[in-house]
Amino acid sequence: MTANQFIGIRVPSEILKSLDEVAAQRNITRSSLIKELLANCHSFYRFIELEKARQHTDRIILDGNLSQWILNNMPENMTPEWVRFLGEIMHQVADKMITQEKGSSTPNK
Repeated sequence: MTANQFIGIRVPSEILKSLDEVAAQRNITRSSLIKELLANCHSFYRFIELEKARQHTDRIILDGNLSQWILNNMPENMTPEWVRFLGEIMHQVADKMITQEKGSSTPNK
């Protein structure tokens, strides 16, 4: 059995357009973006559930909620440059986590 599984789904063209826009902004492929979204689905789903409870509805509005939460909860002396720097660190940590997962999922020979 292979380590990677194949999944296939049908999605409307506007969703693919959105995926492609985000992938282009991040300078990654559509496939890489989908893999990243799937890899982080647990934490994103937890965020969705918290927003449903906070907004008292199943039809939540996400526009700006996470960004606003960060703005409301970060230290006052944070600069945009510092926030970008922290974002880059988070990307590096995520890359390291992926590398470690790949290393631990390889079969022992």
